Amino acid sequence: MNFFKASSIYSPLFFYLLNYVIINIIIFIYMIFYILSGFINAITSLVLGLIILTKRRDKININFSLFCFSVSFWSWGYFFWLISNDYNSALFWCKFLSVVSILIPIFYLQFTLEFLGLINKIFNKILLRLGYALTIFFVLLTPSKLLVEGVSEKMIFKYWPDAGLLYPSFLLLFFGLAAYSIIQYMIELKKSVSLKRAQIKYLLIGTSIGFLGGSTNFLLWYDIPIPPYGNILVSLYVFFTAYAIITHRLMGIKFVLRKSAVYITSILTISALAFLVQLSLTKLFGTFNIWANIFILIGAISLYPFIKDKYYKIANKYFFSSLYDSNEVISGLSDTLRSTLDSKKIYDSIYTIITNAFHTTKFGVLKYNISGDLIVEYNNGFDVEDRARFKGNEYLRKKYVKNNQLMVIEELKKNENSKNIADTMSLMKTLDAEVICPLLAKDNPIGLIVLGPKEAGDIYNDEDLRVLKIISAQAAMAIENALLYQETLTFNVTLKNEINKATQELQLANAKLRRLDEAKSEFISIASHQLRTPLTIVKGFVSMILEGSFGKIKDNQRDALEKVYESNERLITLVENLLSISRMESGRLKYDLKEFQLEYMIESVYDELKVYAQKKNLELRYIKPKNKLPMVNIDQEKIRQVVMNLTDNAIKYTQKGFVEISLRQTGDFVEYCVRDSGMGISADDLPHLFKKFVRGTGTSLVHTEGTGLGLYVAKQMVEAHNGVIWAESKGQDKGSIFCFKLPIIK
Repeated sequence: MNFFKASSIYSPLFFYLLNYVIINIIIFIYMIFYILSGFINAITSLVLGLIILTKRRDKININFSLFCFSVSFWSWGYFFWLISNDYNSALFWCKFLSVVSILIPIFYLQFTLEFLGLINKIFNKILLRLGYALTIFFVLLTPSKLLVEGVSEKMIFKYWPDAGLLYPSFLLLFFGLAAYSIIQYMIELKKSVSLKRAQIKYLLIGTSIGFLGGSTNFLLWYDIPIPPYGNILVSLYVFFTAYAIITHRLMGIKFVLRKSAVYITSILTISALAFLVQLSLTKLFGTFNIWANIFILIGAISLYPFIKDKYYKIANKYFFSSLYDSNEVISGLSDTLRSTLDSKKIYDSIYTIITNAFHTTKFGVLKYNISGDLIVEYNNGFDVEDRARFKGNEYLRKKYVKNNQLMVIEELKKNENSKNIADTMSLMKTLDAEVICPLLAKDNPIGLIVLGPKEAGDIYNDEDLRVLKIISAQAAMAIENALLYQETLTFNVTLKNEINKATQELQLANAKLRRLDEAKSEFISIASHQLRTPLTIVKGFVSMILEGSFGKIKDNQRDALEKVYESNERLITLVENLLSISRMESGRLKYDLKEFQLEYMIESVYDELKVYAQKKNLELRYIKPKNKLPMVNIDQEKIRQVVMNLTDNAIKYTQKGFVEISLRQTGDFVEYCVRDSGMGISADDLPHLFKKFVRGTGTSLVHTEGTGLGLYVAKQMVEAHNGVIWAESKGQDKGSIFCFKLPIIK
């Protein structure tokens, strides 16, 4: 009985305390929500502005970055205002908010007019100048009470700003500029098509929601009892802008948000959670020691991999198609293609690489035949209804394929006369194709790679198109080699059948084949000889023109002639290598051995290649022997070719740093070495470097014209002099050393 009496006495107090605690918890949650919204808005806007500004600095990107920074500074002011603990601090941040917030619509208007190409219209020029003048006017008013009269307690906020006398004018300018920008987007949205329309749509959605959400901050200024629920919506302009950059190539920047977006979002999420936990503990228990912060940090670090993996899955599924590494894709394809001459395996490899990277739903390879029609070589996903041949479009072939330009179907519709491409557009629409990649081998169009849409539905961005262009170039060479190899195999099968039919004449046939083989070697030798003369003449005349022997030349002419000279030098080297290999294989390579002082040759090569190294901003060093070296018995022309090849390779594959050549005596040998700070050689590649047609992994990314013959020829020549040649490297990006040594004359 006494117990129930006691309960009835204290129950009102209990419910009062419970009600008080619940109300305070709700208020606390609301305040955390508003504080976090300011923090998230500030970080996301700042990151987006920095990314856009650092990747491409033109007027459009600069103005959008200024808009992002103004939103970020406003959000920082919002954040610090809400965590202020005294009147003066809160009033300062409220005035700071007023200064920064008026910059938001004027920067956005400037960006809008630049982006839509309306900046030069007279009315827009006048409006923009008037907007900047009024902006400066209101900025100058902020220290006074005309905009922010003071701060007072309103609803759950201890220090909410009170509107000054001119604050309605301030709001009129703010919403007037924002509304004009949105109206211009809506007008242009109706006129625009394809890519531009998609870009405008996402910018319009993002900024409209952002301005609408931000406007909820102004209601409580005039005692309208509606808290700023929409403030968190300010970050949506970041989301929609990033999505437009990702899927619709907005503002001409390569998609750098790919992996960084996942990392940044993961870090922001972890930071927000850690801040929320710390703030909650502080409110509940007051100040707490460093150990609590350490535990929060350990928890955040432990949670980070899980959060990052979740964001990766979301990004891969809905935004990016695939977070691929372009260098890995290109290098992986290069390594795969050089390991086979089977056309079916080549097509499978290209399909696998492209599908894994871009998640494309359809893939096909078409080959040009003699009449210019396209033959289906490989198909995965396209509904061609058993058609094996399509009529080629000569206009597209001349304008795009022969110039190695990728064709994006939507952009073709927009930029080309429909009469020229009507048949192709009809076919591409039927097949649901989005991108056509030319296969051009040595300026000879051999076919096309056709890709369908991505699984995620987004378009091929700038980074995708860049990678596809490199892939198509590598694929073209591999496919051409495979086709030539297939022709060779077909020829061999035919030859074998003919031999089987003529078993009685086997010896005669073998003799005939030997003569054909000799004729082949002789043909290569004669052809190489015939090529050497005109190439040497071209080199001489171009050199004379560059030296001014035929009069002064213009800078643009000099640039073109220097490219001709460099290409001619590569041809001369290729011809020399082919001639040497032909003679080696036929046993007709002669060596004119004479006693020689090797120092003279090395100094000559050093002087000749010094200018080439300087053009690449490389330091070419020559460590001369301290004493005169013994004589060696060599063919000067052959050994000079070896020295030139090793030194020239070192310069080609070194992007920065130095190339160092040295000559010394080691025992009974004279040893020449060239050391560089270049791309290095992997342990897997070292044993195969001196084989025919072999190049190191990744070299195609640095120097695409290599043939893989130079080191093979060098090895044969050095060993013919009873010498030894080798290479050393500590691995990728750690430089390399190439050496050879020749016996001295005793």
